[in-house]
Amino acid sequence: MLSFILGAKVFNYYAPGYLELGGFLRSKDGVTPIYGEGFFHVSLSGVIWYTIVFDYRDPGGEYWELLRIGGVRVEDECERLRFEMQRLMDEERIVVNGVDVKARVLDAFIEVRGVRRRSTATFIVMIPFTPRLGVNVYENFYGGAVAEYDYTVYWVLECGEIVSVESPGLIDIRGSTAVIRVKKGVRIPGYESVSFNIPVDCFRRIQCLQSS
Repeated sequence: MLSFILGAKVFNYYAPGYLELGGFLRSKDGVTPIYGEGFFHVSLSGVIWYTIVFDYRDPGGEYWELLRIGGVRVEDECERLRFEMQRLMDEERIVVNGVDVKARVLDAFIEVRGVRRRSTATFIVMIPFTPRLGVNVYENFYGGAVAEYDYTVYWVLECGEIVSVESPGLIDIRGSTAVIRVKKGVRIPGYESVSFNIPVDCFRRIQCLQSS
């Protein structure tokens, strides 16, 4: 997940054409990513919902100040972050069941967690796919890197069972859920996959719900 590994840095990027939005420019001096979380929720409706959350050490309290001001400046910053995350997503290759799919970053949000010097950015991402009976395979190809902060990734199936996970870090598979924990300094090879089984009963259950 190039977007996840490098995504925390979108706080420090400026998207072309967005500098002038609201006339607001933040220095971001000393802002550093400290933790990341990713949540994959697999829906039989044909969507993998992917939520990404980054925590930053923000010694200048820049997001606290921005949220205090509010208004269009917050909207502009959220759009800037969404734009940059989409750019990173576009550099990845995502394949589900042998078919290339494109992730779409729907929105981005900013907040402060409890104290003014801890800022957070959250991204809502939609990945379309066609679920099939039996084993489904999600694959992600991207440039290798070294994790610059600890992060945890969660996979949750609406129905079915996770069969295997190929990823760096510690992997804990528990039926319809899986947790991947990666420590700072771990080398990321640039490929990962998750295989999950969707039995016929899952499709029958969805059909019953749709017809009720």
